[in-house]
Amino acid sequence: MKLNPFCMCCAVNKQEKNIRAFSDMERKTEYMKKVMAVLAEADELDCAPSISIKLKKLFSEFWDRPEEDYAEIKRNFNQLMLKIEPSVEEKIRSSSDPLEAALVYARIGNYIDFAALPDVDPQTVFSLLDDENKDPLDPGEYQHFLCELAEAKSLVYITDNCGEIVLDKLAVKILKEQYPDLHITVLVRGFPTVNDATIEDAEETGMTAVARVKGNGSNVCGTWFPGISEEARALLDSADVIISKGQGNFETLNGCGLNIYYLFLCKCEWFQMQFHARPLEGMFLNERRAASVLS
Repeated sequence: MKLNPFCMCCAVNKQEKNIRAFSDMERKTEYMKKVMAVLAEADELDCAPSISIKLKKLFSEFWDRPEEDYAEIKRNFNQLMLKIEPSVEEKIRSSSDPLEAALVYARIGNYIDFAALPDVDPQTVFSLLDDENKDPLDPGEYQHFLCELAEAKSLVYITDNCGEIVLDKLAVKILKEQYPDLHITVLVRGFPTVNDATIEDAEETGMTAVARVKGNGSNVCGTWFPGISEEARALLDSADVIISKGQGNFETLNGCGLNIYYLFLCKCEWFQMQFHARPLEGMFLNERRAASVLS
């Protein structure tokens, strides 16, 4: 998805909020000029997540401050979700369609996103998981998905955030049980970035014991083709079916034309406008048919 005016303004506003409490007005002005220069010089292939990485680096270097460390937050949310994993798995397995239920629960986990939300509250996670009126998967797309799974030989599951990866693990377990001949690879971020899941999170949460896990070679909050490794790109290009979690993955992958099923919550105003959705409404759509949803 190409960089758009709404996301550009959002990026500028976030940077201004980051420095609002600072006292040196002249230096703040100088910084904001550099922020706008980054946006003005954006490459044709840039998108909101790739620009975000450039701005984080700029902030750290300009203000001589270390980048935010989310290690403790990631551990806390991984452990939090591991504690409730047995009860969620029980609900999934007792449902009329465990695969659909697993994907719905995995999508709810997409709430744990410190890049998109100002305050991620564990109680909100519990409330969303317990809500009896969870948004179902789009029935038409789900039938397409099932038909393609029946013929597929390979699937790549792209994760998004810490904690959320525990629910992804349950979805992968159900997929492996229902499609034992399906070769599944889980793709995580190649390097730490905000609270996105990496190999370390996959190991901590037990994902590596369930499926083959690969890092994508990038620190962008998404799956940005110019930044990922050749191995990750080859996995995606050769996959029969791809499940992509989260807004960042949609922003970096939308328009690529691969057979991707996007699974995410609408967490920002731009997504809510594009999908005519309420805050935190769940989406399940296919890359090749998404144009009709966005029109």
